[in-house]
Amino acid sequence: HYDAATGKVTTIDGRETAPAGIKPDAFIDPATGKPYPFTPDLVTSGVSVGVPGTPATWQTALDRWGSLSLAAALRPAADLAQRGFVVDDTFALQTRENAERFRTFTSTTELFLPGGDVPAVGSTFRNPDLARTYRLLGARGTDWLYEGALGAEIARTVQQPPVSGATDLPVPPGSMTTADLAGYEALVQAPTAISYRGHEIYGMAPSSSGGTTVGESLNILEQSDL
Repeated sequence: HYDAATGKVTTIDGRETAPAGIKPDAFIDPATGKPYPFTPDLVTSGVSVGVPGTPATWQTALDRWGSLSLAAALRPAADLAQRGFVVDDTFALQTRENAERFRTFTSTTELFLPGGDVPAVGSTFRNPDLARTYRLLGARGTDWLYEGALGAEIARTVQQPPVSGATDLPVPPGSMTTADLAGYEALVQAPTAISYRGHEIYGMAPSSSGGTTVGESLNILEQSDL
């Protein structure tokens, strides 16, 4: 965020964090003693879920610089999820490529594979549960997630994924708890900053790699006549 009145640049780090209870061998398959394959095995599990930071980021931004309530800011997304969108070739392809992962859980099977198959191109894809969640989040505030019933449901799902039994993918449970959610904080901090050919370049500081990578690249390029 750039404040034109003061010239100050501020960032909100809403990145997910690891649960406090995660173990060093969390990504090791006990059956083989080797790491789970990243895709599709590891990402299709509770152990890969981080403590979510996006809602806290939204609320922090609204509190500092916003002109809308959280409910008003989320309304367009809730409306879109309710009325749906027309399935195109890309969405159908991506759903088909992830069909095995979706079949692994009862909830994603119901949402992404209605009737057991990928939604047809030209059909309307709706997500009423997401619409309802956004509306309730707007009405009840982010405490509903970080300290309330929604957070408890998320933690329970991470620890006890709703496995369908329809695939052979391993689904190691995660360790995220309601205490992890209650302890989450979106960090307001300074950006990375470099000068490049007379321009000031700002980016996200670690743990994001964006600002440092862009800065390093531009410092290298500045040595050449482009």
